[in-house]
Formats: sequence, C-alpha cells, structure tokens
Amino acid sequence: MSARRLFFGRAAGELRYQWGVLRSVLDWTIVVYLVIPAVIAAPFLYEDFWQNHHLYWSERLPLELLFIIVLLLSATGNFRTYLMEADLLHLIQKKALLNPLKRNGFFLSFFGAFFREFVIFIVFLPLFSGVYGLGVQQLIPLYLAACSFRLIFLTIKKVLARTSSISILFILLVLLVTLSVNVKPLITGVVSLFVIGVVFIHHLSQITNTNRWFLKEIEIEGRERVRFIKLIMNFSMEVEKEPVNQRNQPLIFGRGSRRIFKKRSKENGVLDLLFKGFLRRNHLMTYFQITGITVSAIIVLPVWVKWVVFLGFAFFIRFWLKNIFSKMIESSFFEIVPYDKKVSESALLRFKKILSYPVIGLTGVLSALFTLVELWSRFG
Repeated sequence: MSARRLFFGRAAGELRYQWGVLRSVLDWTIVVYLVIPAVIAAPFLYEDFWQNHHLYWSERLPLELLFIIVLLLSATGNFRTYLMEADLLHLIQKKALLNPLKRNGFFLSFFGAFFREFVIFIVFLPLFSGVYGLGVQQLIPLYLAACSFRLIFLTIKKVLARTSSISILFILLVLLVTLSVNVKPLITGVVSLFVIGVVFIHHLSQITNTNRWFLKEIEIEGRERVRFIKLIMNFSMEVEKEPVNQRNQPLIFGRGSRRIFKKRSKENGVLDLLFKGFLRRNHLMTYFQITGITVSAIIVLPVWVKWVVFLGFAFFIRFWLKNIFSKMIESSFFEIVPYDKKVSESALLRFKKILSYPVIGLTGVLSALFTLVELWSRFG
C-alpha cells in the first residue's frame, strides 16, 4: 500500500465515522424541523446582519473585544496525523509510510486552519466592515494574525501536556495577538507571515527528524475521533456528566492537607470534606466560568439588562451550589465514611453562603459601578 493511498483511506474512514455519529442524532424530525429551516434562514439572517449590524453589536465596544472573540473561536482543533494505536507495532518501523502519512495530515490541518479562519472572518465581516469601517488592507493583516495565533496554539497543545501551562500560554498569546489591532497593518502582516513560516518549517522538520510526539499524536487522534460523541453527550439531558480530573494528585489540598476549619465539630467535618471535594474537582473551574461569563455580560450589556443578569445570577449560583452539594453528599464516598445526617441542612446553608456571597457581592458591586459610569456618561 502506498503512503498516499493509506492517507486517503484513513481520511475517508474518519469522514465516514463522523458522518455515522451525526446520523445517529439527525433523524428525519430534526432534519425537517431544525436543519432545513436553519439552512434556509441563514442567508436571510446574514443579510439582516449586514443591514442592521448596530442591533447585534455596539459601536462603543472596542475593536479589541471583537478580535478576542475571533481568537477564542480560533482555539479549537488539533494538528492531525491520522495515526492509530496499532501503528506502534507496525507503521512506526516503516518511515516510507509513516512520514508521508504524518506530512499529509499536517498539510490538511495547516491549510484547513486558513479555511476555518476565513469562515470566521466572513461571519464577522459585517461587524469589521460596517461597525468599525475596516477595509481589505486592514482585514488581511488581522486575518493573518488570527491564522498565526491558531497555528501557534495548536503547536502548544501538541507539545505541552499540562492543562494549566496551556491555559496560561493561551491567555498570554491572546493578549499579545490582540495588540496587533493597534499596530500598523504592514507590520502585522509581515510578522504574521514570518510566524506562519516558522511554524510550517518546524512541523515539517519534526515529522522527518523525530517521533518524540508519537504517543501524544495518537492521543490527539483519539480525542479528535470522539469529539462529536462528546459534544452530543454534553448536550444530552439524560446523561449525567461527572467532572473528570486526569491529574495524579490534586492541584490544591493534596494528600496530607490540613483541616480547613480549625474548630472540630460534626458540621465542620462534613464541610471540610465537601469543600476539599469541590476545590479538587472541576467544580471550581465551572464556578469561575459562570462568574466570568456573568461579569463579562454585566460589563457589556445595557443598564437594565445588567440588573436582570445580576438577579438571575444570584438565584442561579445558589441553585447550582445546592445541586453540587446534593451530588457530593449522596456520593458513594459518604456511604463508606459515616456522618450525622442531621447536620446536612446547616452544612448546606453554610456551603452556599461561603461560596455564593463573595461572587454575588462582586457582581453586585460591578453592576452598580458600571451603572453609575454609564449614567454619568449620559447625563453627567
């Protein structure tokens, strides 16, 4: 079998597999009542987006914020190699097949990144052009900057394994690339092309010179293969999604950690276990994500909507914490570790107070602050 035939065979097999996954949820009712109407309505909605762009985006918002949204949408995907676990036994010994397979997969991912960025820019073109008045000379350098960002971030995800390191570099990279909005278009374009060229040469040299990322590439292929399955599972209301932590040790409160509450009591003992479980698992990340989205909405939205969002957040965060408390207290751990069930109600109240009051206070202060700022700008 030739390398080209192997590549096209695996790429076609991947497409058939993903299409089979999508067909499992796209029955005729969804296609008739959701997919077809969406396809028909999309051109009319896009035309309305062009004509009434002021209804979708405020001119007072900075261009940097829109570009950050574009970058966030660009942070998906991976460099594909179309490797399989069985290749560890057979294909890894045949460089004449392995290297062209990985090279063709890289080419497909590399040029696919440019196509995806093109689609994102086409979607947001009414805002770039209509709201901020950017022309082709300004848009092409921003497009190249977004492409370079995507390629660098995909490289980071391939090279690094620690999620915390990837997240920190992602934030720094977003801030750095966002600065290109205020740089001369010619400089932005030249620097972006240089970065794209460096990434291209780096990956081609890695393909032919080393297999140090072979296991990581197989892991990436496994994640890419089930990406639609995970998406369907995440949106399925009937399936319980438990947070998964793949760390060998917790990031905080590891083995041998001390008590959170110095005073010993039955209620404090239960709360100590629950807080450590909350902080060790992905509940903490969800907690910060909910708060971050709410703060962003309060900053961007009009005055009366700010307070609607604040009140909704104050109600939702307490409801969410109550559900998290119930799931943890009913887990199999407390079947092994006995506790006095009479203290569960008082523990729930303290659990909600300790976790909800700080973020409710923060969002309330921000709502009042930005309300005063907006009223002052209008009538002051």
